[in-house]
Amino acid sequence: MKNVRHILLLVCTLMMLSCSMAFAAAQQEAPARPTLSVDGQGTGTATPDMATITIGVTTQGNDAAKAQNDNAWTSNQIQKAIQDLGIADKDIQTRNYSFYPNYSTEKGQNNKITGYTVNNSVIVVVRDIKLTGKVIDAALNNGANEINSLDFSASDTRAVRKTALLNAVQDARDKADVIAKGLGKRIVGIQNVSESTGYLETRRFNMLPMAAMAKDASTPIAPGSLSMTANVHVDFILGD
Repeated sequence: MKNVRHILLLVCTLMMLSCSMAFAAAQQEAPARPTLSVDGQGTGTATPDMATITIGVTTQGNDAAKAQNDNAWTSNQIQKAIQDLGIADKDIQTRNYSFYPNYSTEKGQNNKITGYTVNNSVIVVVRDIKLTGKVIDAALNNGANEINSLDFSASDTRAVRKTALLNAVQDARDKADVIAKGLGKRIVGIQNVSESTGYLETRRFNMLPMAAMAKDASTPIAPGSLSMTANVHVDFILGD
């Protein structure tokens, strides 16, 4: 009886091994399904809801202390005017402060100090974009003589990224459908997908130093729109 069980076990093992080998052989013999590789690109847009302004004050004087005091007084007046518009203290940050002597350019007097220059630049984050023009006007009307840059950005980029990705996938699928149809095939599956999404780029305006502006003129600001681009690579499986 014991020998019979051993024989049955051996037969079952051989049958299973045979089936496994046959299945493997069938897989090897089956031709690989053709694939179609397509790249897609999509864009999402957003309306800016934030602005970042770089404001500078440059003063000069024959006396070092007076040049520094004049700059400090003007800078304080500018910050107070900006705060009065509702800009929080945390959204006003010093970017650069410099103090240096000016030397004579006359021959033989290169080491002679003729005065001093002080520069104080601050970055102002405007979270209510409608106040952008008013912040610029307040700064200029209170002594600022430099508006070095103006950047527009969006605080929430998730919806823009989603739109860009969906558009990129749809672009890839549209291309694949056209190609597959031209080959007399149809898409029956997806083998692999990869994506590459960029960042929502800020819109920057570099400005020349503004030493004078009409005090009664308001600064018009048109933020426009921002865009984000997404790219996808899809390997589609083709069938008859």
